[in-house]
Amino acid sequence: MDLQPLYEVKERLERAAVAGTGLLGEDFRLKRALEGLATLAAASPVFAKIHAGVEALLSAPPEQRGGALLDALALVDAVAYTQAAVGMPGALEPLPPGTGTCQDVSYSQLHPLLEALTGTGGGRFNVVQETYENHPEYFSDYRVLPALVQGLGDSYGKLAEFNAAILSRQGPGVAPLLEEGFDPAGGRAMARRVEVLAQAAGAQANDFFLAQLPQAKKEVRLALIGALGCSPANTQLLLELCRKERKGEALDRARCALLQLDTPEAADYLTQLAKTEQDAMLVYLANTSSQAGSRFTAMIFNHILDQMEADPEAVLPAEVWKRLKVLCSVLVRKTGPEVCALYHRLAGLSQQQLDRLVEGARGKPVVMRFSCYNGHEQGTLRLLAGLTLSDTLKNVEDLELCRLAIQLQEQAGDDFLAPALTARLISRTPEDSYTWAEGHIFWPRLLGKRLWEEALHPLRVALGNLNWVEQDGVYRYLTAWYPQPVQYAVPSVPPLDIRWFSLLTQMGRSMDHTLIALLHGRKLPGLPRRVLEHLYRSALSLGDYSMVLRIVELLGEFGWTEWDGFAAQWAVTLGGSDLSYWEVFYIIRSLPIPARKKAEQLRQVNQLVSAGKVRLRNNGYWPASEVQKCLDEWEQAAQREGEENHV
Repeated sequence: MDLQPLYEVKERLERAAVAGTGLLGEDFRLKRALEGLATLAAASPVFAKIHAGVEALLSAPPEQRGGALLDALALVDAVAYTQAAVGMPGALEPLPPGTGTCQDVSYSQLHPLLEALTGTGGGRFNVVQETYENHPEYFSDYRVLPALVQGLGDSYGKLAEFNAAILSRQGPGVAPLLEEGFDPAGGRAMARRVEVLAQAAGAQANDFFLAQLPQAKKEVRLALIGALGCSPANTQLLLELCRKERKGEALDRARCALLQLDTPEAADYLTQLAKTEQDAMLVYLANTSSQAGSRFTAMIFNHILDQMEADPEAVLPAEVWKRLKVLCSVLVRKTGPEVCALYHRLAGLSQQQLDRLVEGARGKPVVMRFSCYNGHEQGTLRLLAGLTLSDTLKNVEDLELCRLAIQLQEQAGDDFLAPALTARLISRTPEDSYTWAEGHIFWPRLLGKRLWEEALHPLRVALGNLNWVEQDGVYRYLTAWYPQPVQYAVPSVPPLDIRWFSLLTQMGRSMDHTLIALLHGRKLPGLPRRVLEHLYRSALSLGDYSMVLRIVELLGEFGWTEWDGFAAQWAVTLGGSDLSYWEVFYIIRSLPIPARKKAEQLRQVNQLVSAGKVRLRNNGYWPASEVQKCLDEWEQAAQREGEENHV
């Protein structure tokens, strides 16, 4: 339908509204436009009504034309607006697919994040980190993703790496943004794009990697070589690179990429490499959890064990001890039948094999031992293997390894307590894992202090790094934090039996870190009061200011109300050279008590400082002006609270 006559009538009426109605009887252009509208009037009632309205306007007496003009113009405008359209010449083409999602978040809410990602200056990392902690969904928004890609080249390296870690979790959908404007000679920012693409898209980005490699320079080329491990189709290209690159990082990247590929050609090359360059191979194996990597790790480990068994009386060279230590580190995250068979072999080592002599620092033979439990104990190769298995279970979802860990503990004893408990936490019911653990705990009344500490080690290993994830309703092992985003491993642990928390309070202050982590964020209405009392006493005796804050926050979440005199007691107990005035202020500020009671607690500490009963850092620095400022703030807040309660 041609609406041009309607628009002509609209234009003439608007001109009449400006010029006045006195000349309407002589407006031949309006009359001609009205004639053109006749065809539309015959086709539609609404246009017929417009036609009749304009006719009435033209025939109306002069004194009635003003109202008739407004009526006609209002109707024409209303109809014209309903017919509005926009366009441009040319053929219609589909829009390219978008990247990201449209989150229900206003631009003003995203503005601080976008400013931190694209701006300069200090403090930006904290903004991005805190936003990711509180609103991770913002980072999949189509307005934020381009800023994240731009941020891969941020001058502050920690922020650039943080952005890369976030983008790596976005999946293949982020590939178009990373590929757009890519410069194969662009330096570290472009190398990060390749690394993110390899993690987010994998083999789906292989054509892009191959297309960019010929013209790539320096670190971008290195990143592209490493990314070729995403597809078995790249085997021959990587082997060719290994032949051409005689040494250097390009050769290392190509070999690491081959370890990602489970192909016969790659296996032949790597098997020969394991025989001729064993130490270099261990470096490559440390960076992969592929099945090929698992097989080669087991192969090298077994080869060294074969050599040890071939001459059981010989003193082992120091380099063999070092290689065994490295192998246990490399073995973390490795799985598969060859690895399971290796653990069986390690668990079955005889005491004579475990107590082999090795060359000491000055050439004098010493019994072979390794640093275990984060360096707190010296243990046998079997114990170190058990701890390696525990670390693997916490990072890899593998029920077969869980069954193996339980079986090995039953066969080999205490050296496999830590992996057996870890496996039970993951694969058994909460009641089963608690009951089993309780039966393997030695109480302090029965053991000396040293043996008691040794008995706690497996608990620290199995329960350490467990964090409650409220949205999933399970515990997960924390694997990455600062400067990376929060990252949890895949295995999950169902809600712990509530008896764990009472048990942990009986094990002394050395398990407080674990107890606090397990309780944080978990709603437990039936938590025994003895647990809260234990935490309160711990807070009063802890010199770690950050730990005290965590306990105060935790007790507040569980409804603890008995805070009278807390700050004064804490200050007196720990008022040595390490106590600072601002720590006292922050502790009081964090207490879940009314402002009036906060002011009261600060006055108590102030009196103790004046009486010399609390010593402070920086020659007893205690700023009276800051004290008064806090007191004024809390007293004013108390007055407002009182007025609200009165109302």
